[in-house]
Amino acid sequence: MLIISQHARLLHLPFPRHTVYRLNAAWIKSVKELDFLLKKIKNDIFLDFPQGRTKPPKPVLALNDMIEAMHKNTNIKYFAITNVKKPEQIDDIREKVPSRIKLVPKIESKSGIDNLEKIFKKLKRGERHIMLDKEDLYNDMGSHKELFERYVEKALACSKKKRISVLELQGVIFSDEMPRN
Repeated sequence: MLIISQHARLLHLPFPRHTVYRLNAAWIKSVKELDFLLKKIKNDIFLDFPQGRTKPPKPVLALNDMIEAMHKNTNIKYFAITNVKKPEQIDDIREKVPSRIKLVPKIESKSGIDNLEKIFKKLKRGERHIMLDKEDLYNDMGSHKELFERYVEKALACSKKKRISVLELQGVIFSDEMPRN
């Protein structure tokens, strides 16, 4: 699966037809802007809501805004669950979102990796992805930074064993000609 930032579509670069656009709700300033983007983007959408985010930009939208959007917009196919540390977090979200939405746990901590097998058991048939946020994982290591690579390898090995795809950041586009919206 190729997921790109919704901002990349503004560069008018050719992307494969089945590209999925990621909407990071932290950058969306109102429900009106969210609705505009959801109508404008014709591809499948990966909605990423960084609940509890403390670094800028902090989301101004609420989880209920995301849930309402998922019920109204069938092009939202995936929903990222931020900083999954325990399998129960998946249950909490699953009961609120439409059943057609594929949940994607974002693994950002040692405890998330330590609980990966339990987290995988909560995924439904067809939910075969996790996001591995290496930057947040590194920061979660605290004074044990030397364990970082070992935890990344542990996550990759566990995912491979369970046939779960790991979505990882593969680069960034910088431009001084980026139009808005």
